[in-house]
Amino acid sequence: MNQIKLAESILLEKFKTEPFHNFRRLKETSAFVNCNGGTCSDKAISYVKALEKNGILAYLHSAIIDGQFNHQLVRIEYEGTSYFGDVGNGWPSVFVYPCNKEVKYRCYGMQFRTEIQGDLVKVFHTRNGRETIQMEFNSKPQSQQLIKKNIDNRFSNNIQYPFDTGLRLSLIVDDSFLFIRDSNLEIYSNKGFKRVGGISMINFQSIVKKYFSIDLFRIL
Repeated sequence: MNQIKLAESILLEKFKTEPFHNFRRLKETSAFVNCNGGTCSDKAISYVKALEKNGILAYLHSAIIDGQFNHQLVRIEYEGTSYFGDVGNGWPSVFVYPCNKEVKYRCYGMQFRTEIQGDLVKVFHTRNGRETIQMEFNSKPQSQQLIKKNIDNRFSNNIQYPFDTGLRLSLIVDDSFLFIRDSNLEIYSNKGFKRVGGISMINFQSIVKKYFSIDLFRIL
């Protein structure tokens, strides 16, 4: 197995074992703030550590969403080419994006694809028949010191994040991708799409235990 295939296998495992969530951002979810996973910064740092443990050169990398530098992904160096793993945007981008080749793939009933214009990489995401631009980034190496400083200050610099509007929790479970957004649980798979509504902080933990097969208090 070459290093990129290994990096992708680790990426998939992160999507299965470390949920994306905004528990540290919301007052209502304070009981779960020590849950593993987190937002893009937490998950990117975890992914870098796992890659380095397996002898893969990896670095933090910032991307633009909705016109702001508010997203962190991971740059992987292999045989003179940069690849980018997006472990923390909430959606299951389970393959890395090379800087020198446009790619397109499907998983869990969704599509991800890239467009490359010089050093600029744009990532597009299609779900339920609608494509949107997910993010864009310059593929050149970035200052690790500056990125880490921005991560340390990420909740104190008035940056608006896509997950600021309400509850977020996502994870790959078996052959499906599950995403709680606000009051809805969205279930995506190659077999189709399903939505479960009526989610609130009153029934949130029981919904998570039923569909995600995890107990939030147990994994504190």
